[in-house]
Amino acid sequence: MSSTRPLDRREASRYLFDRYGIRRAPGTLAKLACIGGGPLYRHAGQLAIYDVPALDEYAAQLTTAPAPNSKAHAARRAASGGGR
Repeated sequence: MSSTRPLDRREASRYLFDRYGIRRAPGTLAKLACIGGGPLYRHAGQLAIYDVPALDEYAAQLTTAPAPNSKAHAARRAASGGGR
């Protein structure tokens, strides 16, 4: 069992910004909970709660690995089938 308590939407929003620089307003997290594409969450009664490892995984999906320059990032995107 994790020693870190689950975070509510306001706290999850702050955690994503403080730890990863990812801006997701609490309202955006609520919308993503409805339409999909956001971090995994649970309900505690009517309160949505986010486990910190789920937020870390979500952030990992949104960010790239470090690269020395933009050309290296472009090469990785091309190799993975990504692009614009």
